[in-house]
Amino acid sequence: MEDARTAAARTHFDRWSETYESDSAARWLREVQRSALAALALGRDDVLLDLGCGTGAAVRDAAPKVRRAVGLDLSPGMVDRARARARAAGVENVEFAVGDVNGPLPFEAGTFTALVCTTAFHHFPRPQHTIAEMSRVLGPGGRLVIADANRRHPAVFVLDLLLRAFQRSHAGFQSPSELMRELQGVGFARVSYCTVRGRSYAFVRAER
Repeated sequence: MEDARTAAARTHFDRWSETYESDSAARWLREVQRSALAALALGRDDVLLDLGCGTGAAVRDAAPKVRRAVGLDLSPGMVDRARARARAAGVENVEFAVGDVNGPLPFEAGTFTALVCTTAFHHFPRPQHTIAEMSRVLGPGGRLVIADANRRHPAVFVLDLLLRAFQRSHAGFQSPSELMRELQGVGFARVSYCTVRGRSYAFVRAER
């Protein structure tokens, strides 16, 4: 049976897909995505997975730097627009798929060398399971960056409580220390983090 938060998230993002990349949040989201990609230090031999890819902006940004870039998103509306935007931009070494992080990710073990997840992790109902799947699909030496709001910041803590009560798709923000423990628990190493925006937003990086 599908998690109620998953169904709510699909509906939420299908609606948002119509204005994604053009609304008031778009500039901030692109800045976050570019910072996360920079932290991965991508190269021509890399195969990148963007988990919760939205309309594919990070995938398109990464495409010139990598061998292949793949975007996975729960929302068919987001994925449809991601494919259309990639075609319009003439980007060929990319692909997009609809998928649910509650179950096994639809990729073979060790498929990717890099993985990015920006401002999406708080919608994942089973974070420890998803992190284990991230580890599975990354090959040895693969790098990962998860970027999301930092629950240890007082304003984010209050926002998290409100969203848990009033937004059905919200599973919960985490602190960098929580994410780091979960990553180390499935075998990630060299786990570190940095914060921006007065410590309200965090980038957590790890390696397989």
